[in-house]
Amino acid sequence: MRSHILKFSFGMVLVLTIALGGFSICPAIETTTEKIITDKDSYDGQEVSVTGTISNLKFKTTMGGNDYMTFLLVGESGGRINVFMWGRLKLKSGQKVRVTGLYRKVKKMAHRNYYNEIEASEIQER
Repeated sequence: MRSHILKFSFGMVLVLTIALGGFSICPAIETTTEKIITDKDSYDGQEVSVTGTISNLKFKTTMGGNDYMTFLLVGESGGRINVFMWGRLKLKSGQKVRVTGLYRKVKKMAHRNYYNEIEASEIQER
């Protein structure tokens, strides 16, 4: 009986670790800014991977002292998606990158709404 409880407990811990730890079971969907913009509902809540050029790069710090950065990811035909990422990377406007992260049509935080945004988990130079 005790071994069943231990197995169940281990299973629950594993499931919660995966669910709460941000691990993705499915790989990111390779797409473009233009495809996301034209079909926001299909991509909403999906892990995406998109290549584009950085524009309007801003480095900021929360009142609690946490660094983050925001920028527009501009696709080949000019489609733009907002990007948010915790931390600071050595990036610059005009740089071509691949952004992987969670796309949200509307992201609600505190008393604000953010539209058409990828919360990046990874940004790679191209």
